[in-house]
Amino acid sequence: MIETVALIATVASGTLLFGAKGTIVAGILATIIVLFRSLGLTRQFSDLTEDVVRMTSIDRTHRLNPAGPAELARLARAVNRLVDRVGADISKEESERLRLSSIFNSMRDGVVVVDDQGVIELTNPAAVEMLAAAIPVEPGMQLTSLTNHPDVVGVVALAISSGNTESAEVELFDNQRTLMALATPFPRPDTNLVRALLLLTDLTGVRRLDTTRREFVSNASHELRTPLSGIRASAETLQLSGVDDLAGRKKFVEMILEDVDRMDKLITEMLELSRLESGESPLDLQDVDPSVLTNAAVSQFSTIIEQSELTIESSTHPELPLVRVDVEKMSHVFANLISNAIKWTPSGGTITIKTWLDERSICFSVADTGQGIEPEHLPHIFE
Repeated sequence: MIETVALIATVASGTLLFGAKGTIVAGILATIIVLFRSLGLTRQFSDLTEDVVRMTSIDRTHRLNPAGPAELARLARAVNRLVDRVGADISKEESERLRLSSIFNSMRDGVVVVDDQGVIELTNPAAVEMLAAAIPVEPGMQLTSLTNHPDVVGVVALAISSGNTESAEVELFDNQRTLMALATPFPRPDTNLVRALLLLTDLTGVRRLDTTRREFVSNASHELRTPLSGIRASAETLQLSGVDDLAGRKKFVEMILEDVDRMDKLITEMLELSRLESGESPLDLQDVDPSVLTNAAVSQFSTIIEQSELTIESSTHPELPLVRVDVEKMSHVFANLISNAIKWTPSGGTITIKTWLDERSICFSVADTGQGIEPEHLPHIFE
């Protein structure tokens, strides 16, 4: 936050620095002009006036002509050296200001500088995009022209009045976007007035991920409860009913083992998901013919597809290049897609696997003639 405040302050005051040094040069030149006039050097005064006008307003590369009396020539050369040094400093500061301005405008976080009257002094494109301003926003406009959300306006006002950093979590657009608004007061360098730096961070993705995690835990708990209930029911039956025949006991034991396998598979998938998210699951990359992947997937599900009275079709574009993939993980991807297609496609339906070359990518698709996915669930497919 300290670095951000320093950056904004530098960008905001860059023009002042430029103007200050220009004023110094102009003051020196004005002193020289007065000196020339006092010495009665009328022609040199006229030439100098013309040179000064060119140096300060028309051509900043122009310099005084070191001709004439020796003392005046020395003075002209000294002034030229001074102007060169000041010009170099101005160019350096201007370059730094442009660099910082570029960083400021490309920041992913939104930044708004507001004075104690709620007037915007500075803002970047990210802030305008996050708050979806209805009109173009420029310095000099009220903060309410950028947003009239009470939490955003309130956190800025509170930071200025209290002198402390204040924060608020803001929900926008019917809870479709979540922002963290952090307002930090800092004084203006030229007055005792206080202004505030408002930093906006988009938490929408984080909040959506938290929601997805909670739903996943809830779903996983439900999925675990189902086989556990089956195991309990089978075990209690064996315990209480005293099944005497071997075939009956074998049946209940097989049911228990099936439920154990379901639990083991679910837990394995949860652990694998955790490893993938943490980056602890390395990829075993191999160069493979794309048709090998699709043929293996079709072969894996051929029996269950036949039992479900479905048809599976596989179409691979000829002469495809090899793909570098983790074969085991790709088989999991195909298994997920095909098993889902089998589950939701009625008898007599068709599952189609296609592979083709799209510009520089190899594309795979699994399509079915089932009922499809409800529109409200489409945005969450890959969560």
